[in-house]
Amino acid sequence: MTLPTDQIERAHRADTALDDVVWQTAFDALPAAALILDAAGRLLATNAAGRVLLGPAAVPGARCCVLLGCRPPGNAHVAGCVTDQVLGPEGSLAERQVQLDDGGAAWVSAVRSGDDQVVVMLHRLAGPAGLAVGELPPRLTVRALGRTQLEGDAEPVGGEWLSHRPGQVLKYLVCQRGRVVTLDELLEVFWPSAGRAGAASVRQAIHTLRDRLEPDRPKGKPSGYVVARTGGYELAPGRVSIDADDFEARARSGLDALQRGTAARADTALTAAARAYGGEFLADEPYAEWALAERERLRDLAAQVLRGLVELKQAAGDEESAAEHLQRLAELEPLDLQAQRDLIALLLRRGRHSEALRRYELVRRRYKRAFGTEPGFALADLAA
Repeated sequence: MTLPTDQIERAHRADTALDDVVWQTAFDALPAAALILDAAGRLLATNAAGRVLLGPAAVPGARCCVLLGCRPPGNAHVAGCVTDQVLGPEGSLAERQVQLDDGGAAWVSAVRSGDDQVVVMLHRLAGPAGLAVGELPPRLTVRALGRTQLEGDAEPVGGEWLSHRPGQVLKYLVCQRGRVVTLDELLEVFWPSAGRAGAASVRQAIHTLRDRLEPDRPKGKPSGYVVARTGGYELAPGRVSIDADDFEARARSGLDALQRGTAARADTALTAAARAYGGEFLADEPYAEWALAERERLRDLAAQVLRGLVELKQAAGDEESAAEHLQRLAELEPLDLQAQRDLIALLLRRGRHSEALRRYELVRRRYKRAFGTEPGFALADLAA
Protein backbone atom coordinates (compact mmCIF):
# COMPACT_ATOMS: atom_id res chain seq x y z
CA MET A 1 0.00 0.00 0.00
CA THR A 2 1.35 3.43 -1.00
CA LEU A 3 0.28 6.52 0.93
CA PRO A 4 -0.79 9.60 -1.06
CA THR A 5 1.87 12.27 -1.35
CA ASP A 6 -0.06 14.75 0.82
CA GLN A 7 -0.32 12.20 3.65
CA ILE A 8 3.41 11.51 3.47
CA GLU A 9 4.13 15.24 3.61
CA ARG A 10 1.82 15.72 6.61
CA ALA A 11 3.47 12.81 8.43
CA HIS A 12 6.91 14.25 7.66
CA ARG A 13 5.88 17.68 8.99
CA ALA A 14 4.48 16.06 12.16
CA ASP A 15 7.73 14.12 12.74
CA THR A 16 9.76 17.29 12.16
CA ALA A 17 7.62 19.25 14.60
CA LEU A 18 7.97 16.50 17.19
CA ASP A 19 11.74 16.43 16.74
CA ASP A 20 11.79 20.21 17.24
CA VAL A 21 9.84 19.85 20.50
CA VAL A 22 12.12 17.09 21.80
CA TRP A 23 15.21 19.10 20.82
CA GLN A 24 13.89 22.23 22.52
CA THR A 25 13.02 20.27 25.68
CA ALA A 26 16.49 18.75 25.86
CA PHE A 27 18.17 22.09 25.05
CA ASP A 28 16.21 23.91 27.75
CA ALA A 29 17.03 21.24 30.34
CA LEU A 30 20.82 21.55 29.94
CA PRO A 31 22.29 22.54 33.34
CA ALA A 32 24.91 24.80 31.69
CA ALA A 33 24.05 28.06 29.95
CA ALA A 34 23.83 27.55 26.17
CA LEU A 35 23.30 29.96 23.27
CA ILE A 36 22.79 29.52 19.53
CA LEU A 37 24.02 32.37 17.31
CA ASP A 38 23.67 33.03 13.60
CA ALA A 39 26.59 33.90 11.32
CA ALA A 40 26.26 37.60 12.17
CA GLY A 41 26.53 36.91 15.89
CA ARG A 42 22.83 37.48 16.59
CA LEU A 43 21.13 35.39 19.28
CA LEU A 44 18.73 32.79 17.88
CA ALA A 45 17.96 30.83 21.03
CA THR A 46 19.05 30.39 24.62
CA ASN A 47 18.13 27.83 27.25
CA ALA A 48 16.80 28.42 30.78
CA ALA A 49 20.27 28.47 32.35
CA GLY A 50 21.39 31.00 29.73
CA ARG A 51 18.46 33.29 30.52
CA VAL A 52 19.33 33.12 34.23
CA LEU A 53 23.02 33.87 33.56
CA LEU A 54 22.55 36.70 31.05
CA GLY A 55 19.32 38.19 32.35
CA PRO A 56 16.87 40.33 30.34
CA ALA A 57 19.49 41.14 27.69
CA ALA A 58 19.21 37.59 26.30
CA VAL A 59 16.50 38.30 23.73
CA PRO A 60 16.43 37.00 20.15
CA GLY A 61 18.47 39.27 17.90
CA ALA A 62 20.85 40.47 20.64
CA ARG A 63 24.47 40.62 19.51
CA CYS A 64 26.91 38.19 21.06
CA CYS A 65 29.46 40.93 21.75
CA VAL A 66 26.84 42.82 23.78
CA LEU A 67 25.87 39.69 25.71
CA LEU A 68 29.39 38.36 26.23
CA GLY A 69 31.58 41.42 25.97
CA CYS A 70 33.77 39.48 23.55
CA ARG A 71 34.75 42.59 21.54
CA PRO A 72 35.35 45.90 23.33
CA PRO A 73 32.64 48.52 22.53
CA GLY A 74 33.76 51.00 19.89
CA ASN A 75 36.53 48.72 18.61
CA ALA A 76 34.84 46.94 15.75
CA HIS A 77 38.16 46.16 14.08
CA VAL A 78 39.65 44.39 17.09
CA ALA A 79 39.59 40.66 16.45
CA GLY A 80 38.00 38.83 19.33
CA CYS A 81 34.35 38.16 18.57
CA VAL A 82 33.72 34.48 19.28
CA THR A 83 31.48 34.23 16.19
CA ASP A 84 34.28 35.54 13.96
CA GLN A 85 36.76 33.17 15.55
CA VAL A 86 34.60 30.12 14.96
CA LEU A 87 33.29 30.99 11.50
CA GLY A 88 36.40 32.63 10.04
CA PRO A 89 38.88 30.98 7.63
CA GLU A 90 40.75 29.52 10.58
CA GLY A 91 37.53 28.72 12.36
CA SER A 92 37.66 26.10 15.08
CA LEU A 93 36.68 25.64 18.69
CA ALA A 94 36.99 28.98 20.51
CA GLU A 95 37.60 28.97 24.24
CA ARG A 96 38.12 32.10 26.28
CA GLN A 97 37.10 34.02 29.37
CA VAL A 98 34.64 36.90 28.93
CA GLN A 99 33.27 39.57 31.22
CA LEU A 100 29.54 39.73 31.99
CA ASP A 101 27.47 42.86 32.53
CA ASP A 102 27.23 42.27 36.29
CA GLY A 103 31.03 42.33 36.65
CA GLY A 104 31.39 38.57 36.83
CA ALA A 105 33.23 36.39 34.35
CA ALA A 106 32.37 33.29 32.36
CA TRP A 107 34.36 30.67 30.48
CA VAL A 108 33.06 30.40 26.92
CA SER A 109 33.34 27.43 24.59
CA ALA A 110 32.04 28.09 21.06
CA VAL A 111 31.84 25.70 18.13
CA ARG A 112 30.47 25.86 14.60
CA SER A 113 27.35 23.86 13.80
CA GLY A 114 25.33 23.37 10.64
CA ASP A 115 24.08 26.28 8.51
CA ASP A 116 26.87 28.57 9.77
CA GLN A 117 25.41 28.72 13.24
CA VAL A 118 27.46 28.86 16.44
CA VAL A 119 26.73 26.94 19.63
CA VAL A 120 28.10 28.65 22.75
CA MET A 121 28.37 27.07 26.20
CA LEU A 122 29.02 29.34 29.20
CA HIS A 123 30.22 28.41 32.67
CA ARG A 124 30.21 31.23 35.15
CA LEU A 125 33.48 31.49 37.05
CA ALA A 126 33.69 31.91 40.78
CA GLY A 127 34.75 35.06 42.57
CA PRO A 128 34.35 38.73 41.66
CA ALA A 129 37.22 38.57 39.18
CA GLY A 130 36.68 34.94 38.15
CA LEU A 131 39.12 32.06 38.04
CA ALA A 132 41.18 30.90 35.11
CA VAL A 133 39.87 27.66 33.69
CA GLY A 134 42.97 25.82 34.94
CA GLU A 135 42.22 26.97 38.49
CA LEU A 136 38.67 25.65 38.62
CA PRO A 137 38.15 22.74 41.03
CA PRO A 138 36.73 19.40 39.85
CA ARG A 139 33.00 19.30 39.29
CA LEU A 140 31.01 18.61 42.44
CA THR A 141 27.86 16.50 42.36
CA VAL A 142 25.31 16.89 45.13
CA ARG A 143 22.99 13.94 45.54
CA ALA A 144 20.01 15.48 47.29
CA LEU A 145 17.39 12.83 46.46
CA GLY A 146 17.60 10.68 49.58
CA ARG A 147 20.27 11.40 52.18
CA THR A 148 22.68 14.11 51.09
CA GLN A 149 25.89 12.89 49.49
CA LEU A 150 28.68 14.83 47.81
CA GLU A 151 30.86 13.42 45.06
CA GLY A 152 33.93 15.01 43.47
CA ASP A 153 35.61 13.79 40.32
CA ALA A 154 38.01 11.61 42.27
CA GLU A 155 36.30 10.59 45.51
CA PRO A 156 33.32 11.22 47.80
CA VAL A 157 33.28 14.46 49.79
CA GLY A 158 31.52 15.03 53.07
CA GLY A 159 31.24 13.67 56.58
CA GLU A 160 29.49 14.48 59.84
CA TRP A 161 29.80 18.21 59.14
CA LEU A 162 26.89 17.87 56.68
CA SER A 163 24.55 17.65 59.68
CA HIS A 164 26.05 20.77 61.29
CA ARG A 165 25.42 24.40 60.38
CA PRO A 166 27.83 24.64 57.39
CA GLY A 167 26.26 21.51 55.91
CA GLN A 168 22.75 22.88 56.48
CA VAL A 169 23.72 26.11 54.73
CA LEU A 170 24.92 24.02 51.78
CA LYS A 171 21.61 22.14 51.71
CA TYR A 172 19.73 25.43 51.80
CA LEU A 173 21.74 26.68 48.81
CA VAL A 174 20.88 23.41 47.04
CA CYS A 175 17.21 23.94 47.84
CA GLN A 176 17.38 27.50 46.49
CA ARG A 177 19.62 26.62 43.53
CA GLY A 178 19.55 28.88 40.51
CA ARG A 179 19.39 32.14 42.45
CA VAL A 180 21.44 34.25 44.83
CA VAL A 181 20.58 33.65 48.50
CA THR A 182 20.98 36.86 50.48
CA LEU A 183 22.81 37.15 53.76
CA ASP A 184 19.59 38.41 55.38
CA GLU A 185 17.76 35.31 54.20
CA LEU A 186 20.36 33.00 55.74
CA LEU A 187 20.14 35.03 58.95
CA GLU A 188 16.37 34.65 59.08
CA VAL A 189 16.48 30.89 58.45
CA PHE A 190 19.39 29.83 60.64
CA TRP A 191 20.03 32.69 63.11
CA PRO A 192 16.61 34.32 63.54
CA SER A 193 17.38 35.79 66.97
CA ALA A 194 20.87 37.08 66.22
CA GLY A 195 19.90 40.28 64.43
CA ARG A 196 22.50 42.01 62.28
CA ALA A 197 25.22 40.77 64.64
CA GLY A 198 24.53 37.33 63.19
CA ALA A 199 26.20 38.34 59.92
CA ALA A 200 29.49 37.13 61.38
CA SER A 201 27.89 33.72 61.96
CA VAL A 202 26.78 33.54 58.33
CA ARG A 203 30.26 34.43 57.07
CA GLN A 204 31.89 31.92 59.39
CA ALA A 205 29.53 29.15 58.21
CA ILE A 206 30.27 30.01 54.57
CA HIS A 207 34.02 30.07 55.29
CA THR A 208 33.85 26.66 56.97
CA LEU A 209 31.69 25.27 54.17
CA ARG A 210 34.20 26.37 51.54
CA ASP A 211 37.06 24.83 53.52
CA ARG A 212 35.16 21.53 53.80
CA LEU A 213 34.44 21.44 50.08
CA GLU A 214 37.89 22.63 48.99
CA PRO A 215 40.37 21.71 51.76
CA ASP A 216 43.39 22.37 49.51
CA ARG A 217 42.23 25.80 48.32
CA PRO A 218 44.99 28.39 48.93
CA LYS A 219 44.13 31.12 51.40
CA GLY A 220 42.57 34.11 49.67
CA LYS A 221 41.72 32.23 46.49
CA PRO A 222 38.03 32.48 45.46
CA SER A 223 35.89 29.40 45.98
CA GLY A 224 34.97 27.41 42.91
CA TYR A 225 31.80 26.05 44.48
CA VAL A 226 30.22 28.64 46.82
CA VAL A 227 30.30 31.97 45.02
CA ALA A 228 29.97 35.41 46.59
CA ARG A 229 27.55 37.64 44.74
CA THR A 230 26.36 41.15 45.56
CA GLY A 231 24.47 40.74 48.83
CA GLY A 232 24.63 36.96 49.02
CA TYR A 233 25.85 33.58 47.83
CA GLU A 234 25.04 30.89 45.30
CA LEU A 235 26.35 27.53 44.14
CA ALA A 236 28.63 27.99 41.13
CA PRO A 237 26.78 27.22 37.88
CA GLY A 238 28.69 24.71 35.81
CA ARG A 239 30.76 23.52 38.78
CA VAL A 240 28.06 22.13 41.08
CA SER A 241 25.47 19.76 39.66
CA ILE A 242 22.38 18.57 41.54
CA ASP A 243 20.84 15.14 40.93
CA ALA A 244 17.37 16.64 41.42
CA ASP A 245 17.90 18.73 38.27
CA ASP A 246 18.84 15.65 36.25
CA PHE A 247 15.73 13.86 37.53
CA GLU A 248 13.49 16.80 36.67
CA ALA A 249 14.89 17.18 33.15
CA ARG A 250 14.26 13.49 32.40
CA ALA A 251 10.81 13.60 34.00
CA ARG A 252 9.68 16.68 32.04
CA SER A 253 10.96 15.21 28.79
CA GLY A 254 9.18 11.90 29.43
CA LEU A 255 5.88 13.47 30.46
CA ASP A 256 5.97 15.73 27.40
CA ALA A 257 6.56 12.71 25.14
CA LEU A 258 3.73 10.84 26.87
CA GLN A 259 1.34 13.73 26.30
CA ARG A 260 2.27 13.77 22.62
CA GLY A 261 1.70 10.02 22.27
CA THR A 262 5.29 8.98 21.56
CA ALA A 263 5.30 5.91 23.78
CA ALA A 264 8.84 4.68 23.10
CA ARG A 265 10.43 8.03 23.90
CA ALA A 266 8.22 8.47 26.94
CA ASP A 267 9.10 5.01 28.26
CA THR A 268 12.84 5.63 27.92
CA ALA A 269 12.79 9.06 29.59
CA LEU A 270 10.33 8.13 32.35
CA THR A 271 12.23 4.94 33.19
CA ALA A 272 15.42 6.98 33.51
CA ALA A 273 13.60 9.54 35.68
CA ALA A 274 12.19 6.86 37.97
CA ARG A 275 15.67 5.41 38.37
CA ALA A 276 17.09 8.88 39.11
CA TYR A 277 14.57 9.55 41.91
CA GLY A 278 16.60 8.03 44.73
CA GLY A 279 14.35 9.16 47.57
CA GLU A 280 12.78 12.25 49.09
CA PHE A 281 14.60 15.53 48.59
CA LEU A 282 17.05 16.14 51.45
CA ALA A 283 15.70 13.17 53.40
CA ASP A 284 18.23 13.84 56.17
CA GLU A 285 16.49 17.16 56.92
CA PRO A 286 12.94 15.83 57.49
CA TYR A 287 11.84 18.67 59.78
CA ALA A 288 13.41 21.62 57.95
CA GLU A 289 10.52 23.86 56.94
CA TRP A 290 12.59 25.48 54.19
CA ALA A 291 12.90 22.12 52.38
CA LEU A 292 9.21 21.15 52.51
CA ALA A 293 7.97 22.95 49.38
CA GLU A 294 10.75 21.65 47.13
CA ARG A 295 10.42 18.16 48.62
CA GLU A 296 6.68 18.14 47.89
CA ARG A 297 7.17 19.51 44.37
CA LEU A 298 9.68 16.81 43.44
CA ARG A 299 7.61 14.08 45.12
CA ASP A 300 4.60 15.15 43.07
CA LEU A 301 6.71 15.05 39.91
CA ALA A 302 7.94 11.55 40.82
CA ALA A 303 4.32 10.45 41.29
CA GLN A 304 3.49 11.75 37.80
CA VAL A 305 6.44 9.79 36.41
CA LEU A 306 5.26 6.57 38.06
CA ARG A 307 1.66 7.07 36.91
CA GLY A 308 2.95 7.60 33.38
CA LEU A 309 4.96 4.38 33.53
CA VAL A 310 1.95 2.45 34.86
CA GLU A 311 -0.12 3.78 31.95
CA LEU A 312 2.54 2.75 29.43
CA LYS A 313 3.12 -0.70 30.90
CA GLN A 314 -0.59 -1.49 31.14
CA ALA A 315 -1.13 -0.36 27.55
CA ALA A 316 1.68 -2.72 26.51
CA GLY A 317 0.15 -5.60 28.52
CA ASP A 318 3.16 -5.75 30.87
CA GLU A 319 1.29 -6.14 34.16
CA GLU A 320 4.37 -7.27 36.08
CA SER A 321 6.18 -3.99 35.39
CA ALA A 322 2.96 -2.05 35.97
CA ALA A 323 2.65 -3.70 39.40
CA GLU A 324 6.23 -2.73 40.28
CA HIS A 325 5.61 0.92 39.43
CA LEU A 326 2.23 0.92 41.19
CA GLN A 327 3.87 -0.56 44.29
CA ARG A 328 6.40 2.26 44.32
CA LEU A 329 3.68 4.86 43.70
CA ALA A 330 1.60 3.44 46.56
CA GLU A 331 4.56 3.76 48.93
CA LEU A 332 5.31 7.28 47.70
CA GLU A 333 1.67 8.38 48.11
CA PRO A 334 0.27 6.21 50.92
CA LEU A 335 -3.01 8.15 51.14
CA ASP A 336 -3.67 8.27 47.39
CA LEU A 337 -6.71 5.97 47.33
CA GLN A 338 -6.78 5.70 43.54
CA ALA A 339 -3.20 4.43 43.47
CA GLN A 340 -3.98 1.99 46.28
CA ARG A 341 -7.14 0.75 44.56
CA ASP A 342 -5.31 0.23 41.28
CA LEU A 343 -2.52 -1.72 42.97
CA ILE A 344 -4.88 -3.96 44.94
CA ALA A 345 -7.03 -4.61 41.86
CA LEU A 346 -3.93 -5.52 39.84
CA LEU A 347 -2.71 -7.88 42.57
CA LEU A 348 -6.10 -9.59 42.57
CA ARG A 349 -6.09 -9.95 38.78
CA ARG A 350 -2.70 -11.59 38.98
CA GLY A 351 -3.89 -14.06 41.64
CA ARG A 352 -1.83 -12.55 44.47
CA HIS A 353 -4.76 -12.57 46.89
CA SER A 354 -2.83 -12.72 50.18
CA GLU A 355 -0.69 -9.76 49.15
CA ALA A 356 -3.82 -7.87 48.06
CA LEU A 357 -5.45 -8.53 51.45
CA ARG A 358 -2.38 -7.34 53.36
CA ARG A 359 -2.21 -4.21 51.22
CA TYR A 360 -5.91 -3.47 51.76
CA GLU A 361 -5.63 -3.84 55.54
CA LEU A 362 -2.61 -1.54 55.57
CA VAL A 363 -4.46 1.08 53.52
CA ARG A 364 -7.54 0.82 55.74
CA ARG A 365 -5.54 1.32 58.96
CA ARG A 366 -3.56 4.24 57.54
CA TYR A 367 -6.64 5.98 56.22
CA LYS A 368 -8.63 5.53 59.43
CA ARG A 369 -5.70 6.77 61.53
CA ALA A 370 -5.31 9.86 59.33
CA PHE A 371 -8.98 10.77 58.80
CA GLY A 372 -10.95 8.82 61.40
CA THR A 373 -13.01 7.00 58.77
CA GLU A 374 -12.85 3.98 56.50
CA PRO A 375 -11.64 4.30 52.90
CA GLY A 376 -14.44 4.52 50.37
CA PHE A 377 -14.04 1.01 48.97
CA ALA A 378 -14.05 -2.58 50.21
CA LEU A 379 -11.83 -5.42 49.08
CA ALA A 380 -14.85 -7.19 47.65
CA ASP A 381 -15.49 -4.21 45.33
CA LEU A 382 -12.14 -4.82 43.64
CA ALA A 383 -12.47 -8.59 43.42
CA ALA A 384 -15.61 -8.37 41.27
